[in-house]
Amino acid sequence: MPKLWMISIALMILILALFPMHAFSQEPCPGNRLANASFEEGSRNTAEMGTRPSSIVATGWNPWSVWGYAPYSQEAEFDVEDITRLGRYSTYRVHAGRFSQKFSSSYAVHMAGIYQRVAVPKGSTVTFSIWVQIYTGQEASTSGGELVSDLNHPGNYRVYAGIDPYGREPAGFGAPPPEDMIWSDPVIDRETRRVNEQGLPYDAWVQLKVTAKAAADYITVYTKGQPEFAVAHNVSYWDDACLTVIPPKPTVTPTTPVTPTQPPTPSPTCTPTVPATAIPTETTVPTATPAPTETKAPTPTLTLVPTDTPLPTATALPSSTPVKTSAPVSGSEEAGNNPFLLVIFAVLWLTAVGYIGWSVWQRHQATDSKR
Repeated sequence: MPKLWMISIALMILILALFPMHAFSQEPCPGNRLANASFEEGSRNTAEMGTRPSSIVATGWNPWSVWGYAPYSQEAEFDVEDITRLGRYSTYRVHAGRFSQKFSSSYAVHMAGIYQRVAVPKGSTVTFSIWVQIYTGQEASTSGGELVSDLNHPGNYRVYAGIDPYGREPAGFGAPPPEDMIWSDPVIDRETRRVNEQGLPYDAWVQLKVTAKAAADYITVYTKGQPEFAVAHNVSYWDDACLTVIPPKPTVTPTTPVTPTQPPTPSPTCTPTVPATAIPTETTVPTATPAPTETKAPTPTLTLVPTDTPLPTATALPSSTPVKTSAPVSGSEEAGNNPFLLVIFAVLWLTAVGYIGWSVWQRHQATDSKR
């Protein structure tokens, strides 16, 4: 037993040396929306879906395949690759972990793949990626103890990753995906050939990626393998899928900033109008200038002059009226503001009139006495 344990450790070290981390590495996929994206969570027989009785598909995924579109087209055979069934310690056909999804045809071409329907917010930006390895060719070639594609007689095997933005599924097994699918750029078998540090060729794992905008509350992701020539080996392996979703920006956010701007609008309209209307009304106060009309008060005193009309010489009084009229004019300016001054002007005016009348009368008596 100790020797067996040591042999197992030595074999694992040898595997890691021959096939470095490309078979064990897996890029992180935060928030992955796919079920069984690593293909490590079980599988089931899909004969009830219309596939061949021997077909096996990973849990969470469904198969699709179309045949009859070309003379050598056939239904693809689906299987799950398990490194423990290879009869040796090798992770060559698995990108990471223990399992990968496989579909193939021999001496025939196929158009096939797997798909999965996922709920996402409508309008989201979704990106689907998956790793794939192609094994194709007429002759079985080996390199470093592993089978590699015969690129001298390849099947011209092309692989794709796709998204249906409307979340549709094939009508049934044998029906193709929707025609308006969004597919990635294809990768063909000869583009996956690599050479390791020892100069040995191998079939590399490559990542396919496609992005679309969800047009419904569901999207469907697809893989597709389609060789052109019916060679002996047309096989593809799929592993480590990823679906990232970026939800759409809320449409409510543009409207919310508009509502706070409405309360300030009433405040400017109210504050200016109150003082503006009040100030002009105060200007009407100076219109009290009708006070000069009070100059009519001296006019009644003019009626006192006729009381002395019995004197013949009283006709001379009109000659002095200009003097008297000038006095009320100046006095009226102050009288309008001070009634006491009005009385004083009246008394002075009456005194002057009385004195003039008395003087006239004295002169009249003097002339009579001389006669």
